[in-house]
Amino acid sequence: MKSESGVFVFAALFILLTCSPVAADEVWLKNGDHLTGKVVSLEGGTLVFNTTYAGGLSIKWGEVVNLKTDEPVKVVLGDETTAKGPVSPGDSGKVKVTAEQPAEPVTLNLDAIEKINPKPPLRTTLRVNIGASFATGNTEREDIYSDGEFVARTEQNRYTIGGLYRRSESENVKTEDNAMAYMKYDHFFTKKWYGYANATAEQDEFQDLDLRSTLGVGAGYQFFESERTNLSLEGGISYVDENFEVAEDNSFAAGRWGLRFDHYLLPKSLQYFLHHTGLQGLEDSDDLILLTQTGFRVPFYKNLNVTAQVNWDYDKSPSPGKKENDYTYIFSVGYQWAK
Repeated sequence: MKSESGVFVFAALFILLTCSPVAADEVWLKNGDHLTGKVVSLEGGTLVFNTTYAGGLSIKWGEVVNLKTDEPVKVVLGDETTAKGPVSPGDSGKVKVTAEQPAEPVTLNLDAIEKINPKPPLRTTLRVNIGASFATGNTEREDIYSDGEFVARTEQNRYTIGGLYRRSESENVKTEDNAMAYMKYDHFFTKKWYGYANATAEQDEFQDLDLRSTLGVGAGYQFFESERTNLSLEGGISYVDENFEVAEDNSFAAGRWGLRFDHYLLPKSLQYFLHHTGLQGLEDSDDLILLTQTGFRVPFYKNLNVTAQVNWDYDKSPSPGKKENDYTYIFSVGYQWAK
């Protein structure tokens, strides 16, 4: 009897599980149609709704009179107010969102909803600056400077790649030739806190530096991030490898810190910027490297701007016969694009 009872219970559970209705989102339309499937997203006035019988459907939001979801969705209103939770049907033209806070369901007008499960926006910026001066006659001189940076930003990630190049000649004799390239990845754990990984490569013929490469990881805090003001501070650990043409090669572990700040003193008319990075060897205090760029940027026509800046490079233990400090004064014309 016990065996038969066990078989009966198992069979009953199997029937209940297999015959219970499958959870599905539901959409009611003005023409009376009732659809079941899965709400994917709402953007640009189009609701994307997946079904098992007709694949993906694109439905004009204005044709929807009611909506139900079994799982939480992110709802964005026209004033950028957001709510996240399961959606349940309300009176015609209205739905209820059961968010964690407040505990009571929030009633929303369908025509006030702009987006559902919006894709994280991708913001990109590109900046390129070029400066040059030439002299002929009693003095033959040529100076060339360029720098550029590209940044791609999503809600949780930021990708940065950039570089700079400087070259000078006097009387057909090269007096300066150096370059730097860098890349960086930031992952935001919150709106302010992020972790990062970065790599740099630097060459300076007149500092006896054939190649200085660094690899690092760390954490940072984004105090401000807007069109007018940006400020971040970060710190971490880096591995530094230096190859010299004459001096003995060197490599060391270092603590790294970084500061990036820019602010429009006059909205869209005058911008101040300061970018600073420091590397301090963990074993030898003489392994200290500082890189600083600071100056002013003035937009003058559409995406064009002029920049006046000072670059200061400091190496506490340079190659024999080389100076610790390098200063470069730059005036350049640039192009900046953002989307």
